[in-house]
Amino acid sequence: MVAEQLDAPDPETLVAEAKAAFRDGAMLTVQARCEVEYEGRTSGYLGPGDRVLVAKPDGTFLVHQPTGHKPVNWMPGGGTVSARTSEDDAVLLARRTNPSERVEARILDAYGLTRFDATDGATYEESGTEAEMHEYIEANPDVLEEGLRIVEHERESKYGFIDFFARDEEGTPVVVEVKRIQATLNHFDQLQRYVSLYEEREDSPREGGVTAGNETVRGMLVAPDASERVQRALRDNDLEFVALSKFDTDAKGSMEAKLTDF
Repeated sequence: MVAEQLDAPDPETLVAEAKAAFRDGAMLTVQARCEVEYEGRTSGYLGPGDRVLVAKPDGTFLVHQPTGHKPVNWMPGGGTVSARTSEDDAVLLARRTNPSERVEARILDAYGLTRFDATDGATYEESGTEAEMHEYIEANPDVLEEGLRIVEHERESKYGFIDFFARDEEGTPVVVEVKRIQATLNHFDQLQRYVSLYEEREDSPREGGVTAGNETVRGMLVAPDASERVQRALRDNDLEFVALSKFDTDAKGSMEAKLTDF
């Protein structure tokens, strides 16, 4: 591992260092006041501001503002990043051909540059996965409801595998769907389809709930969290939500819900 830092490089020095980093397969980070243009499936322009630019050996290019965890502009890996001077400014250009896209960052003032010759062959191993949630629930069904008894794990149905088929303290069937991330309306729809399978078992009248023959069937969606909109949809359809806070996470990328869920 080798890291080199330059303070306030002039445009010519920045371009020379960037070209060397790209040639040698090093990561490049630039702290700068810049403006950014995008051309591709749409077009866009980001006016001057202080940002961090990151170029990776695989062609990934990221433009980060001072706040927020997501880049405001980016190019995924698979393309190229190049450097040049234009009208006395240093310019970093990321492009790819399929689809045809380009992100161009014109550096108006460079505050710092870091070259990082990094080596990393490790594989990310996530704890608290959905499989671990399943194991935890199967061993501790009372965390969902006191007296709940797991009858079958991953019961096959025409819509896919139901995570758990259980019975509550009174013997009522409970269909349990488990999600590792924040519950969404798509997860609500999935649970509703699974519960509907029991409606189809017999043509019996429905009185205040879902019935299968003479049995009421409960549906339970289990996740670390759910928006009020998702919880309201569940309540309005006689379904239930259980928040399993043990598997909550601060990794907002994995917990992030779609805009339609709010």
